[in-house]
Amino acid sequence: MEEIKFIESFLLEAGVYVREMHGRKSDMDVSTKKYASDILTEADLEVQRRCVLALQQAFPDDQLVAEEEGYDTFPDDPEKRCWVLDPIDGTNNFMRALFPMFGISLAFVDKGIVQAGGVYLPVSGDLFLAERGNGATHNGKRISVSEISQLSAAKIEMDLGWTYEREDSIARGYRLLCAAGQMRCHGVAVVSLCQVARGDMDAFFHNTLNPWDYAASLVIVEEAGGMATRLDNTPLHLFDGGSGVLMSNSKLHEEIVCLLENTNSIELKK
Repeated sequence: MEEIKFIESFLLEAGVYVREMHGRKSDMDVSTKKYASDILTEADLEVQRRCVLALQQAFPDDQLVAEEEGYDTFPDDPEKRCWVLDPIDGTNNFMRALFPMFGISLAFVDKGIVQAGGVYLPVSGDLFLAERGNGATHNGKRISVSEISQLSAAKIEMDLGWTYEREDSIARGYRLLCAAGQMRCHGVAVVSLCQVARGDMDAFFHNTLNPWDYAASLVIVEEAGGMATRLDNTPLHLFDGGSGVLMSNSKLHEEIVCLLENTNSIELKK
């Protein structure tokens, strides 16, 4: 499949640039978007620009859906071929972290289904790839989700989101927070989801995610044997306008859904 080869090549090339920029991040141009903590760097913009150019050469008829500069428009025709890019997921970690975790992700979508995807972590050099029907790999080796079936032994990833949604995120996840063996928040969805795919973590949930935050990871998790739905266990369609995302090793999925659904009415103490 030529699309997966394109994904791998682009991620590795873009990763060299992002790693270089991370080494001199103190000199980088940085701006804020809608929220003070929602930052945008020149590296984000350059990776996206390079992806636009590469796609124009390799697949000129395909649409790009991406986070920055007006590319966040979903396809008018959901059956149309398109690509979904997050130039740097975890930009805050890119700019401020002792142990930086961030990644570049790119997915190929056809007929509304993610057919191939890749995530590259420039600092560690970890490359995750998956092609629909052909499994998922980490640095060339096949990976699979965990076999953990007891929530008390599970390691769960979550993300609290932006300030306006945080109270709802905590309320929805309250019982899960109390029941899971361990909870973590890395602040970067692609890292969390790739850890689920590799079996290092057992599930991940987020109240609000855009397609570029999880498109590539979706096929990686599913091809590793995991399960992906909305928070209420309804099917997860990339461009359906939904927001909540739950991905797991599948063995814990229904129990987590039940806990998330039963916490909507919890009132947090002021």
